Amino acid sequence: MESYAKEYHTVFFANFHVPLIHHILSCISFSEINTFHDGTNNINQKSIMYENKNISATSKLIRKLMGRKYHKDEILKLDAKHYTLFPNRTNIIEKTEGIILVHHNGLPDTNNGFKKVLLGTVYTDALKNKEDECVFLQHLQRFIKKEAVDIYIPHPRYDSHQFNGVLNVNSEMIAEDIILEYLEQGMSLEIYGFNSTVQYNLNNISTIKNYKITSPFLKDSFNHGLGFDFNQVSV
Repeated sequence: MESYAKEYHTVFFANFHVPLIHHILSCISFSEINTFHDGTNNINQKSIMYENKNISATSKLIRKLMGRKYHKDEILKLDAKHYTLFPNRTNIIEKTEGIILVHHNGLPDTNNGFKKVLLGTVYTDALKNKEDECVFLQHLQRFIKKEAVDIYIPHPRYDSHQFNGVLNVNSEMIAEDIILEYLEQGMSLEIYGFNSTVQYNLNNISTIKNYKITSPFLKDSFNHGLGFDFNQVSV
């Protein structure tokens, strides 16, 4: 931490529940905290951000003596503004400001085809048991064949696996930009995902039909609906 400045006006970060953030904040001076989304954890009441871990007064005292001043609850109170992609959804942080990433009226009206897109996730994070990874990938392979999925866009943290019978996209672009390229060609899309932020970001586009994938293999936070009008399919 010695290589960083000691004083800042505004500190920006996403994951307010992460201990590393708490330690960094404890080593600097600042006037204001602003946060922003990293996925859907802020609006998913089954996510880790909503878990309440009781920290005893003794533990807090020991941490304070070791230099840690902040914990999740303190940061939530200090957060002056949270930039959200979902301004109409209940957020764990009260003071929010909405951001619109995509304006659908900037896309062509022509109909130049139809594609089905599967958005990948970090399966080892999504599954209740990591040991089920291979079995779940086999289920997804059957799903791809059954639904005649055309395109697979992997998660950037899980891009080594490739499925058969589908275009496996290998790109440095984020999934939103890849999808927008298809939309700019005048295509309509069906998008299948695992509570994916990508789907929620593009939900205001009429040429996209979103499907939420559920499975008994998945954690509750991935099966949990967030109030969006998505069709559901089981894998």
